[in-house]
Amino acid sequence: MNTLKLSIIICFSILYSLTSLVEVNPKSSIEIESFDSIPSGIDGGYCVFFKYPSKMRNKGHIMVNDLATTAYMIINHRIEEFTLVTNRKNVFWYKNKKFTLKVTVSHTQNKSDGEFYNVKGLLIVEDYNKNQQKLAFYGNCSW
Repeated sequence: MNTLKLSIIICFSILYSLTSLVEVNPKSSIEIESFDSIPSGIDGGYCVFFKYPSKMRNKGHIMVNDLATTAYMIINHRIEEFTLVTNRKNVFWYKNKKFTLKVTVSHTQNKSDGEFYNVKGLLIVEDYNKNQQKLAFYGNCSW
């Protein structure tokens, strides 16, 4: 009976050790944060993306781009600048030294003046360890 108890304790100890090795490393996760100001690298027209449609008139955007080649996000407490690599129709791929960013615009709605439109879609941020964060967005663009 004592050998059975000892065997069970050893099995549980091994299982505990194995599960603790599988835990996610917190440094490898991707945390997308909101910010309130337009980065100084944006000059002229831009798009501002928000996590919720109710935030679109307020501060707290999750991404800003310059309608051309540069996008900004705050990831893991640091502002990250991305450069546009390629785009096809409504899918835009950006990259920097740490991350890739895929922006898929699923809906566009023009406003009456023609210089302003609303967008919504999906952002996918991935680091070079294949950690990934997906986030739906709502936004507006103007020039």
